[in-house]
Formats: sequence, C-alpha cells, structure tokens
Amino acid sequence: MKRRGAILFGLSLLAGLSSTFLRKQHASKTTTGDLAVFYAGTWTYRDEEHHRDHKLEIDPNMIIRIDGRAMPATVESISPSELVLLDKYGFHLQVKANEQRPVSLFDEADNRNYVILSPGMLNKAAD
Repeated sequence: MKRRGAILFGLSLLAGLSSTFLRKQHASKTTTGDLAVFYAGTWTYRDEEHHRDHKLEIDPNMIIRIDGRAMPATVESISPSELVLLDKYGFHLQVKANEQRPVSLFDEADNRNYVILSPGMLNKAAD
C-alpha cells in the first residue's frame, strides 16, 4: 500500500512539473511577439545638441528606420524594459521603455542618449 501511494505521489508530482514547464515555454513564445508589438510604432526623439527632432520607426517585424532611412539591424535582446539592436557596423541601439511605451534611446555609435518624446510633448513643441 505504501508503495502504491509513493508511485501515485511521484506521478502527480511529475505531471505537475511537466505542465508547469510546458505552460512557461508556451508563454515565452507569446511574450516575444507581444514585445515586438509593444516597441512597434513611430517615435520621435530630440537631438538637443543639433536642435533637431528625428523619427524612429520600428515595425512589428523589427525593421528599423531613422528619418525614413532603413537601418539594417538584428535584435540582440528584447524584454519589457529594453530592446537591444545590433547594426551592421557592430554598434548597439538600445531602446528603453516604461510600462506604457519606449522612453529613451541610446546610440552606441554616437555614445549619446536621447529622450523619446511622448505625443503630448510633440504638440507642445509644435506650438
């Protein structure tokens, strides 16, 4: 009787662990796609040094354009707080985000940080 109880306990433990593993594995696939959509959009960042605004476009397939020019890059990592891209010259482009949207951009080629403007800030800048 003890042996049967131990076997049932072992099987239920194994079933619980395997279902947890499968659920987490499936969730990570969904999360990556959701994160790509989170970062996708047209964003404006200001270059204070040159007094110029630039347009950063990220599409859901992670195709990047800056001021309408394609920037060949590969996704090095993506998380809810940061998207890291590697350009064809070996420089990183890091997009940091809060819970709602991307908020800053670090361009390793220029070694500079830029603030990504919110839509409300854009309207004030145009006034």
